[in-house]
Amino acid sequence: MDKRNITRQLISLSFIICQILLSALLTACSSDNNSSTSAPVETAIVETLNVDVIMPVEVRSMWQPAIDLAIANIEAAQKNLPRKVRLNLRYHDEGAPDLEQTVYSLCYPQEGDDTCHLILGPYRSSMAEMVLANAAQRRVPVMMPDVTSDEVQRILDNKPYAWFMTESDVTACEAFMNLGSSINIRNAALIYSNDRYGSSFRNWFGYMATEFDISVNPNFLHSYIPGQDMTASFQQIEKAAADKGESYMVLIAVSSDNDYKQLIKQAIAARERMGILDPSASLVTYFVSDVGDSPVVCSAGLPLYGLSPAAATMSGFDTYYYSLNKENAPNGAAQVYDALMIAALGAAKRAGNPSGPDQLILDGEKVEYSDKPYGPNLSDWMRALVADKSGTVTTWTVDGLNKAFRLLSQGQNPNLTGATGKLLFDAKMHNTILQTTYWFWMTYGKGERLPLINFSTHGDDGQVATLPIWEWQKRNRQDFEDVYVDHDLPDVKDYWALLITPSTTWFNYRHQADILAIYQTLRRHGYDDDHIVLICEDNLANAPENKYPGKVYVDNPLTPESPYSDDDDMRKNAVVDYHFTDLQMDDIRKIILGDTDGGRLPHVLHTTAESNLFIFWSGHGANGRGMCWSDGSGSEVFTGERMRGILKELNDRDGYRRCMLAIETCFSGLIGEAIVGLPDMVAITAANTVEPSKADVHNPVLGVFLSNAFTRTFRITINNNPNVTLRDLFYHLARTTTGSHVTLYNDNNYGSVYTLNTGDYFPEQ
Repeated sequence: MDKRNITRQLISLSFIICQILLSALLTACSSDNNSSTSAPVETAIVETLNVDVIMPVEVRSMWQPAIDLAIANIEAAQKNLPRKVRLNLRYHDEGAPDLEQTVYSLCYPQEGDDTCHLILGPYRSSMAEMVLANAAQRRVPVMMPDVTSDEVQRILDNKPYAWFMTESDVTACEAFMNLGSSINIRNAALIYSNDRYGSSFRNWFGYMATEFDISVNPNFLHSYIPGQDMTASFQQIEKAAADKGESYMVLIAVSSDNDYKQLIKQAIAARERMGILDPSASLVTYFVSDVGDSPVVCSAGLPLYGLSPAAATMSGFDTYYYSLNKENAPNGAAQVYDALMIAALGAAKRAGNPSGPDQLILDGEKVEYSDKPYGPNLSDWMRALVADKSGTVTTWTVDGLNKAFRLLSQGQNPNLTGATGKLLFDAKMHNTILQTTYWFWMTYGKGERLPLINFSTHGDDGQVATLPIWEWQKRNRQDFEDVYVDHDLPDVKDYWALLITPSTTWFNYRHQADILAIYQTLRRHGYDDDHIVLICEDNLANAPENKYPGKVYVDNPLTPESPYSDDDDMRKNAVVDYHFTDLQMDDIRKIILGDTDGGRLPHVLHTTAESNLFIFWSGHGANGRGMCWSDGSGSEVFTGERMRGILKELNDRDGYRRCMLAIETCFSGLIGEAIVGLPDMVAITAANTVEPSKADVHNPVLGVFLSNAFTRTFRITINNNPNVTLRDLFYHLARTTTGSHVTLYNDNNYGSVYTLNTGDYFPEQ
C-alpha cells in the first residue's frame, strides 16, 4: 500500500479517535457538578416557548431593542445550565385587517400548527378584550405591557391568563392632575378617544380634578373620533383661558400616534386663528397620555408635557439601555422586558418543580380547573413565580437571571426584582401590577424629549410617590385648603348604623347575605344591637332551597372539599329589627329621624350632632329613578330625591356629626348625586347613574350568587384595615368591582379623602 495512503488513513483514524475522546471528555465535564469549565453544555435540554407578539409595526420598532435585550440576557443567563428555556418570537401586526382571525388561529391551532404558548400584547386597550376573549378557553397567557384602560382591567383582571404590566389610567389621571396642580394650573379640559382607552380618562378626569382643586367645565370634555376636526374645540379652550386670564391644561388621551399628530396640528391651527404665534403667549398647556411619547408626537411642533410608564430608578435599566442604544428607553420598554423575563422564568419554574409540571400549589391550594386543560398551565406557573416573595432576591440582569434560573432548577423560588421594580402583583390573581414608575417629560415639539422627574405610585427605591407630592401641595398651597373645609365638628360620642335590603327571594340571596355580613362587621367593631337597625326579610336560613339549613354564607369555602366553619355563618347571632315586608317606604324616614310612630316602630336611630351615622343599602335599582322598593320590579322606587329630603331634614335638626352612605344597587349613582351639597356627608356607590352593578361569588351548591363585588371588597377592606382612608377604600373598590364604576360623591362637602378614613364608622376595638 502507498505510504501516503497509509499515512492519510492513520491521520483520519487518529482524528476520529480524538473526536470520540473529546466528546467523551465534554460529556464527562458536563455531568460533573463541580466542574469549573466555562464551555457550553452541548447536551442541554431546551424548552421552546412560542411567543406571539401583537403590536403595531411602529411600536415593534420602538420596543425591539428591549425585546432583543431580554432575549439576549435570558439566553446568556442559561449558558451553562443543563436545561434551558428559549423564547421563539413570532410577530403579528396589530393593525392588520385579519387580526382577529389570526388571534383565533393562535389560540385554537389546527393539527400540525405550532402551539402558541404566550401572547405579548396587544399594545392598545381597544384590542385587549378581543385577544383575551380568544385566549379564555385554553387560558393562553396574554401579557400586556401597556394596556391601561381601567374598564378592561377591572372587567378582566380576575382572569388567570390576563397580565397587566402597567397600572390603569386611574393612576395616570391622578398623576396628571397632581403635576398640573404643581405648576399652578387651575382649570382643565379633556380630549379623549371614543374607545376603551379614552373612556378611562373620561371616567376619572372630573373626580381627580376635584381632588386637586382644578376646575373642569363640562363643555370642555370632548369625545374624539378619528378624522374629526377639533380645531373649534381647541379654539374655545384657548379663548376661555385668555378671557379669564387663568391657566388651563388640556389632556389629550387618544389611541394612536396618528390621532395625536392630527389633534396637535388642530391645536396649532386654533392658536393661529387667534393670532397666538408664540407658545409662551398662551395660557394653555397641553399634556399627552402614555401612548404619546413617540418621535411623531414629539416632532409635531407643539410644546407638550407627557407621562410614560418606565423602569424603576434604582433598577439601572434606563442607564444600561442608554449605554447600548444611545437613546432613552421608550414608553413601556421596561414592562416589555419584565414580561418576557417572567415568561421564561415561569417556564423554568414549571420544569424545575420537584412534583412535576402538573402539580402546582398556589396560595395554599392545588391549581385545578373544571374544564380543559385541567391542570396548571404556563400562566399559573408565572403567577406562582411572582406571588412568592420569600426567596432570594434576584434582578433583571444576566447575573440576576442566572441566579433565578439556578434557584428554579433546584426547586426554589426567587424573589424577583425586574426592570420596573419589585414586581408587586395583586394578592388575588397575581397578574395585575400594583406599582408603576413614570417619567414626567416635556418636548418643545422639535423632536427631543426631555425627562423632568421620575416618580412612582409607591415611592420605593428613593423615588417620589404621588401621595407625598399631593401632601406637599396641601401643606404649601393655601388655596388648596379651600376644598377641605374644617366644619369645626364636635368630638364623636356614639356610632349608629342603618342596614337595609328590600330583597325577599332566594334568587336574590346575595343582597340579604351582604347585609348580614356588614352587620357582622359592625358588631366586630364594637356596635351593639341597640345602635344598629337591621331591615332584612331574614328568610334565607330556613328556605327549602338552602342546602345548609339555618346558615347564610357570603363566601365560598376555601376549597370545594373543605367545610364551612361556624364563623362563616353570617346569620349567627344576628338580631333582625324589621322584616322588609312589614314596612312601608315612609317608615325609612321615620326610622332615620327617630320617629317611633307611637311605638309601632320601636327600633329607630337616636342620633345627635355628636353621632356618626353609617347607612348601607343592598338591592336592585331602577334606571333613571333610584333604588327598588322590592326584589327588582321597579314598580315602587326609593328615589334620590326622597333620600335627600330625609337626610336634609336630619341635617337641619343637627342629627349627625358625619354621615356615610354605601349603596350597592344598579344605577346607585342616582342616590350619590342626590346628596351632593349636604354638609359632612359622603356617598360611595357601586355604580354610576347609568349602569348596573354586578353580582360576585357564585356558589354551585346553592345555585345563587353569595355576594356583590362592591360589598365583598368593602367588607374585606374594612375587616383588614378599619382606618383605611376614603381614597384608598375607593381605589380598592374601583379596582375590584368589575362591570361598573364605583363612584364617590360629595367629597367637597365632606373633607379630604386622602386624610379622612372609615374609622369614623368602624372604630377599632
